[in-house]
Amino acid sequence: MKHKTKTLPKVSNVDINKLSLYELCRWTALEEAINIIGEKCDDRNIDFENVELKPLDILKYIDNATDKIYEKVATT
Repeated sequence: MKHKTKTLPKVSNVDINKLSLYELCRWTALEEAINIIGEKCDDRNIDFENVELKPLDILKYIDNATDKIYEKVATT
């Protein structure tokens, strides 16, 4: 099966200065979650696109990590 490239709609630039600290921490937690999944894929030699993602588990991770990241950032 040949891999098809999806054409994504153009997205305007985001001004991070308009995001709250909590929102920035939440985006950071999402990035962490994706990086963890990517590292596990690399360790197991699995293509990231073939992984069955579990959105509720990812959301739970983001919820927990956001609070920890927020505490770290807010205290510095």
